[in-house]
Amino acid sequence: MAPRGRKPKIKNEQENTELFEKNRFIILPDALTKDENGDHQLIKLRHPQTNELAIFVYSENDKTLAQMRSLPFSHRSFFKGNDVIPIDRIDFVTLVDPMFLFLPYFVKCSSMFCPLDQILVDESLPELNNLLMKLSELTNLKQIATKKEVGDLILWQYNENKTMEWLTPKIEKVSKVLITQQINVNQNAAISSSFKVCETSLQATDEQYKRYAYNIISEYLHIDIQKSLLKHLGLPEIVECNKRKADENKSDVNKKVKHKEVEYDEMPFQVIKNVTPKLTAKDKALKKAASGTKSISSFFKKSV
Repeated sequence: MAPRGRKPKIKNEQENTELFEKNRFIILPDALTKDENGDHQLIKLRHPQTNELAIFVYSENDKTLAQMRSLPFSHRSFFKGNDVIPIDRIDFVTLVDPMFLFLPYFVKCSSMFCPLDQILVDESLPELNNLLMKLSELTNLKQIATKKEVGDLILWQYNENKTMEWLTPKIEKVSKVLITQQINVNQNAAISSSFKVCETSLQATDEQYKRYAYNIISEYLHIDIQKSLLKHLGLPEIVECNKRKADENKSDVNKKVKHKEVEYDEMPFQVIKNVTPKLTAKDKALKKAASGTKSISSFFKKSV
């Protein structure tokens, strides 16, 4: 008898997939909702910070690029009129400057001038090369690189100073938005909007706003560029430390010290060495005379 197939399971998987796609909720920026007949397509590109593949929304006609971030939401729903619509996933789509995606490629070839088609090369995924060249038409590469013309050949090289000058206005712009929107940027702040808080408790310095804006922009920057930008902005590096964890470590040390005090405050155990006494001449003579003789108990043993 032939083994039973698993068609019902495949059917269930298809139903789950259709249900999953049906219950996705996508939040789009206004720039992507104006044209209903747009040519928006989902593409995969490397994230500039993690170098992992991420999903982006690309429109060649609108010349826009946006990243899609998905958040799973189980047992969630929202109301639309009189209907209750369940949600399994929410997709946030935000516009992204394609220049951020080019930075890792330019940094990789920063040692020399190279043609653009040799810089925007993904050795692991060659199918991305043509797409990267198309995206380069949406940007002004002179903002992060130095251009050099040799005859009919156009060469490019990464310029760190230009990159810092290009990123600094972005930090200032985000910082102004944070101040205008009165976003609480204090460290470890968790304040509900339903409570009234004294304005003095929410006051933040320009450095705090600038650092918060730096953290937002840094989500699209490689770690090396982050360090250079932090130095360019004049912001000191903050060593992250968990106060609770530090207190726990401190208590552990105290416990160890107490344990050692209890263990070693006791009286030390004195080890007495067995010292064999020196034999006198008389003892040596008796020992020599006793050699070769039998003990008296040997005479009472049963003979075999």
